Amino acid sequence: MKHLAIPSGSTSLSGILHTPVAPVGNTLIISHGFRGSKDGGGRAVALAEAAAAVGCHVIRYDFTPCVNLSCQITELNAVITYARQTIGGQIFLLGRSMGGSASIAAAAADQRISGLILWATPWNLDETFRLALGNYYEILAAGKNITLEDEYGRLQLTPDFIHDFNRHNLLACVKQLSTTPILVIHGTADVIVPANQAHTLYQHASEPKKLILFPDGDHHLAAYSQEASSAVAEWLSGFVR
Repeated sequence: MKHLAIPSGSTSLSGILHTPVAPVGNTLIISHGFRGSKDGGGRAVALAEAAAAVGCHVIRYDFTPCVNLSCQITELNAVITYARQTIGGQIFLLGRSMGGSASIAAAAADQRISGLILWATPWNLDETFRLALGNYYEILAAGKNITLEDEYGRLQLTPDFIHDFNRHNLLACVKQLSTTPILVIHGTADVIVPANQAHTLYQHASEPKKLILFPDGDHHLAAYSQEASSAVAEWLSGFVR
């Protein structure tokens, strides 16, 4: 593994590069979810190692904390540019939860993306954050800041965080991906991003596409982490240059 400082505007993003023993010309960029990290409690590391085992270069990186979806899309584009300049080859995007939302938008704007993996990804962010934030969502909607304190630490959000959702029509973005292969992975017991969102994404996607549902899987697919990583690696192995 190699530590990276990925240029993004006036700052840089912290990243990790996994280099495969036998490269096949593919690079996977993993974007984490809301309040997540490039490590993902170890699960993102295992996922990256599984993808590297089938010949992919893998970049894990951290979004700037507290940024809205528009900013995440900009930062993901910076990572894509970095990957093209330093590694090259086919680029695949994998987004976990809100990172998947950013990946949808980035792929729709860049037809050179070779494939898209959506892991517990919402297209309806209003529904998702009403479930995730509860009463805090209504406070944001009323134009007030909120401060969250939980096992992930302390976080302040401004109303723009949720207002920014309206700037992006993610289902329209999916429809634009008329030739981009898409893999959708979701747990049927996800209470943050209900599985009907995965079904809707799949229905609006064009072929080639694949949907994998894990029975009773939660939002993090905690009980299926290894199986989900293996499914991603198997899917990626079908795109050798």
